[in-house]
Amino acid sequence: MKKIVPFVFLFFCVAKVYGQSDFDTGFLPKVVLSTKVSDKMNWVHSAESRAIIYDDKYQFSHNLLDLSSILSLKTNLNQSFNFGYIIRFRNSEIIHRTFQHYNFVNQFSSIKVGHRLAFEQFYQTKKQTTFRTRYRVSAEKPLNGERVDVKEFYIKLGNEYLYDFKANDLEIRVTPNLGFKASKKDKIEFGLDYRLGRFLNNNTKNNLWFRTTWYISID
Repeated sequence: MKKIVPFVFLFFCVAKVYGQSDFDTGFLPKVVLSTKVSDKMNWVHSAESRAIIYDDKYQFSHNLLDLSSILSLKTNLNQSFNFGYIIRFRNSEIIHRTFQHYNFVNQFSSIKVGHRLAFEQFYQTKKQTTFRTRYRVSAEKPLNGERVDVKEFYIKLGNEYLYDFKANDLEIRVTPNLGFKASKKDKIEFGLDYRLGRFLNNNTKNNLWFRTTWYISID
């Protein structure tokens, strides 16, 4: 964790320097439902909405809705592969996305560090297929003890990099969250999702989202 904090501080300094262009903020509520298909396979569904409360027009608007379905295959204790599909409704547009994830986790005493490498494909009517890759690292730590028990809080810090091949550009994300394990079947996380887009083109776009995610297991 001590190695991550200086990097996050440096990131926000860079964001302050480059973040001179567009800025949007709003809410990102999300619900995630997971069920166990077998000992090594899970089926995960989610719904995420985006509402903008501040932009260059100073008006509230509902921006998009994402519905996703993911098949997660665990290959061993620390590694897994995800294969999924997302349909996005954005204003009058419908965007289809397929993706593939490789995930692995390292446990260091009370800190769990997760890595995800992803490839994504976007499909729209009358538009060229676009491709994106992304890498995310996250660290999770209980506030009490060495593991998260029921009725206990934990913190999670994420850092992600997304590269768009068509735009030849990079987006950087930082996601600090506070989580609470309500029961053996569900947990909820509250936090921020800061995104610095168009990083390589020097025409940066800043987004700050207030995120709430409810994870529910329906085994």
